[in-house]
Amino acid sequence: MKLAPSHVSISTRRKLSSILLAVTIFALLAGLTSFATRGSVVYAIIDSILVGTGVGLFEQFYVQSLRGRWLRSMHPLLSISIYTAFVAVLFVVAVHLSHLLTGQLDTLSRAYRRLPFALPLVIAFSVIGIVVMRTVHFIGIDTLFHLMIGTYHRPVIEEKVLLFLDINDSTGLAERLGAVQIKSLVGKFLFDISKPITDYGGEIYLYKGDGLIALWNWTEAIRGNRILRAIDAVFASVRREQGAYQRQFGVVPRFRVGVHGGEVVVSEQGDTKRAIGVYGSTINIAARMEEAAKAHNIACAISGDVAAALGDGEPRLRPLGDEQVKGISAEIPIFEYRVDDGRTLERPARAESPPRVEIPV
Repeated sequence: MKLAPSHVSISTRRKLSSILLAVTIFALLAGLTSFATRGSVVYAIIDSILVGTGVGLFEQFYVQSLRGRWLRSMHPLLSISIYTAFVAVLFVVAVHLSHLLTGQLDTLSRAYRRLPFALPLVIAFSVIGIVVMRTVHFIGIDTLFHLMIGTYHRPVIEEKVLLFLDINDSTGLAERLGAVQIKSLVGKFLFDISKPITDYGGEIYLYKGDGLIALWNWTEAIRGNRILRAIDAVFASVRREQGAYQRQFGVVPRFRVGVHGGEVVVSEQGDTKRAIGVYGSTINIAARMEEAAKAHNIACAISGDVAAALGDGEPRLRPLGDEQVKGISAEIPIFEYRVDDGRTLERPARAESPPRVEIPV
């Protein structure tokens, strides 16, 4: 059961949802603050539009972009303080502009006298708004939406593409770096690779130890080979940060990826802490693709089902043959995907008929 094509990609819808969330929260807060301290509906409407739009654009095109990674990665209390200061400055600018737009510059001094009463409200409301936004982003806009409307209250069969990713030799790295340093390395690594996945329509399903599981709706992953572009972007992101890894840890993490897709069962799970779970043999095969990447000493292994859906137009997909996967009766066609991380990849030539490798559990 393939999903119907959508004219707007999931990543675009997420960006629009993020902007709308920020605009709604801060437009409401700015409007209430302005009306409470200035008593004018006109000023309240103008301030709400200016502040809401400003915060929405700042959130999406700076905070959530590559330029804003410094703000996202710092301690939450410091990040909230900087964000709050930005909103306070934006509110003062909005007060100026609202008087300019209404031709009431002669009353601007009166508005300034009320700022000592308005700014504490702006700061308090900003902290509340930022915490709400961060909570929504922490849960995930899509996950929160589906939990609220009960999309998966009963099990639903959908087609997904799953990506398994793990750091190579994490045990050896842990012995070399120690518990605190390896935790810091893994934390930075997962931070670096998450944004490229979501930028290309993926969703982080689970962080697991030194890796993660991501998933895409089938049509979103296949359209424009977005799953492959996401993989390229993940490797490019780590390569871009290799200097920082060397300075901080003395090593750049290497990792492998496995990809498979097909029907899964999606359903709510839990009670006191609810989540959306994914079940089915598709998940097991995706995990085995990651093991296949390890067995073949390659960066990325993709199942034949996904490779066939991507078509013949991707020259960096190379068949490795059909292999037996434990727990699955039929042999699985496996392909190598030669990752483009922004530099030319050179690999030694391989034999035309690669040896059969049984993938362990």
